[in-house]
Amino acid sequence: TTNIVEFYYPEEIVLFEREFVEAERAAYMETAIEDDEIALRMDAGRRVLMDRGDDEAGPYQSPMEDGMQHFHEFLRRQLGPI
Repeated sequence: TTNIVEFYYPEEIVLFEREFVEAERAAYMETAIEDDEIALRMDAGRRVLMDRGDDEAGPYQSPMEDGMQHFHEFLRRQLGPI
């Protein structure tokens, strides 16, 4: 997966607050690197489960992830056994 990130700032911030712009971009990149590491580990874990034939999901964090549970149940109904 490739993510393209663009930063947009008002002209007065770009011209007079360069340190702010650089700090914000650095903070974003730090978070992006951490998120990438998490995603790689999750993908590896999913691969192990799939290779073993396990079908494990959750736990979902309610209420913020209730939609994910609904979506995954929908996918399982549509796709059937994999």
